[in-house]
Amino acid sequence: MWGNPVAPVMKLNTNCDMKPRQEKLILDPKYSFVLQKDVYPYYPTPWHCHPEYELVLVVKSTGKRTVGNHEEPFFDGDLVLLGPNLPHCYQNDPAYYENNPSLTAEAIVIHFNEDFLGKEFFNIPEMSPVRKLFHRSQCGLKILGETRQRVADMMHEMLNLNGYKRILHLLGILELLALSEEADVLASPGYVQQHAVADNDRMTKVHDYIMANFRRNIGLTDVAKIANMSVPTFCRFFKSCTRKAFSSFLNEIRIGYACKLLVEENYNISQICYESGFNNMSNFNRQFKRITDKSPLQYKQDALSDVAYLTSA
Repeated sequence: MWGNPVAPVMKLNTNCDMKPRQEKLILDPKYSFVLQKDVYPYYPTPWHCHPEYELVLVVKSTGKRTVGNHEEPFFDGDLVLLGPNLPHCYQNDPAYYENNPSLTAEAIVIHFNEDFLGKEFFNIPEMSPVRKLFHRSQCGLKILGETRQRVADMMHEMLNLNGYKRILHLLGILELLALSEEADVLASPGYVQQHAVADNDRMTKVHDYIMANFRRNIGLTDVAKIANMSVPTFCRFFKSCTRKAFSSFLNEIRIGYACKLLVEENYNISQICYESGFNNMSNFNRQFKRITDKSPLQYKQDALSDVAYLTSA
């Protein structure tokens, strides 16, 4: 949902007739969905859309929320579920763009694809209420009342969870939302997004190239050529689409693959370093610690402990 702060724009036009920016949300290979807490001086996203479902909890800040052709103020605690490819934007009040250190824009955001647990999971009979929830979310749902507070509490709890516990929490949230009547529809039921998606094919080609080649030495020149752009233009384009610098994204993909190898293969850590696309151990260990907050050895020990717990439960 959010990106890196850009130059402040005091008045952002989010007219629903404008063509939304298509975002390519990159999933960390070691997770099946995105969960993040963001803290910014102000929410930096433009009028945009993406193919993932999005659950947004405004932890702290005020402003104007636009979803499709619906616009209204938002405040602390605002909770919204957005369906795929539904254009939306959060614009803070003017005071947030005046470098006031006492004002921060904080949010917890969950992104997930409908098939994040497999193509058929939500088609089983027990998931019928969730399928109806997904259908209702196509126009956006503002969650209200006790349901809003319970879901907000669960989203805060999820930040401290890993592995299957995080998945179970998300499923619990979806069940709670599916069974609740405490929600308002945002965009008009007849609202249909007719704007073409900009840059989607180009970003897909870049993404596919990176995923196929991250284990070898690839650089900005390589991927800029795939996008048919100069390197500076590509850097701006990539960051606007993924909300990450290319080098950061590449390192996260490599570390995600390393996490997979640590759990599933009998490689030693040195082998995994080079198999994941890193050229030296010191950089591998530094990036691993930065991204996972653990050393490779600690990550492997913790992951194996989780597996042992699951098999003994």
